[in-house]
Amino acid sequence: MLRQASRVSGLPARGPVPTTTLSGATYDALLGRAFARDYPLRLQRNDTRLYERLGLLSRSTRGRPSGVSSAWYDPATRRLVLRRAPIAGQARLVNELVRALVDQNFDLRRLKGMRTRDRDRAIAAKAIVDGTAALASGLRAKTTSGTPLERFLQLEGSAGLGPGRALAAELRYLGGHIALDSALRTFPQTTEQLLHVDKFLERERALPVQLPSRIGAARLSAAETFGELDLRGLLRAFGVPNAETTAAGWGGGRLALYLSPAGDTIAALVVRWDTPEDAVEWRDAVPRYVAAAFPDASAGNCPPLDRCWSGSSAEVAAGVLDSTSVLVSGPGAAAVGAALLG
Repeated sequence: MLRQASRVSGLPARGPVPTTTLSGATYDALLGRAFARDYPLRLQRNDTRLYERLGLLSRSTRGRPSGVSSAWYDPATRRLVLRRAPIAGQARLVNELVRALVDQNFDLRRLKGMRTRDRDRAIAAKAIVDGTAALASGLRAKTTSGTPLERFLQLEGSAGLGPGRALAAELRYLGGHIALDSALRTFPQTTEQLLHVDKFLERERALPVQLPSRIGAARLSAAETFGELDLRGLLRAFGVPNAETTAAGWGGGRLALYLSPAGDTIAALVVRWDTPEDAVEWRDAVPRYVAAAFPDASAGNCPPLDRCWSGSSAEVAAGVLDSTSVLVSGPGAAAVGAALLG
């Protein structure tokens, strides 16, 4: 089967792929440890707080691997791990063997620790690897379902089977295996590059977003990049129309967690858009998002921001200035939003 994976992917095998077959419990435990290694508990906790403030979930929960298959190639140990039961199908085996071939040729250990440094870049890099494998195996992304958080995480988790596979196909069409190899040698730097082949070919970088370490008494507790795919996922999780076209104007973004002296958390999403018109498109989509994420919140005015909402469980504020937008959720959202936009 390694020979088949090499043939359909066009990647040479540099040697055999060590394989281990494990019981279900041992397999699941190993996968759980790998998940925690790539996505440390500290980041999980920060994301839980941010997801709560974005309306994606109503109570604290820890992120866990979902949609687990019965075959998995681990770049850390460079082994193909198989679950004894149920047995993995041929498409899944080919998929994981192609990931092993990508590792042999391009070294997937480069992905180690990337999530802790740059969330958006890590998603894009993993997606082109998974997309290359999916292009060879024929695997495709499934329709999302479940709660808003589940839909958001499914879109992120299937980035390889969707946008990654599409980019791999476009590159192979444009320049054959040489073009696809270039993406595996130098990963896409943002999910914008992942979603738009022209952005990848131009190597267009994200616009920088600066966040103050303090806003009033609140201090910056954590921050991470929030890319075009994240914006698309946030809007789609709540059924906001035209999520793809609205998010396509993304130029750079960061999601921040501020902590008040009383221990309250405030989430702030700051995005720099390609044009002022793109920022206006986002501004027009925000009320639909807020209505779905915080249904008991009532709208009000809060200059210099465009709109504020308040309810029994949420304070939200949003505004646009030129090509920059802010969306803040948490106690004192209007003051934090005004400070960030100003």
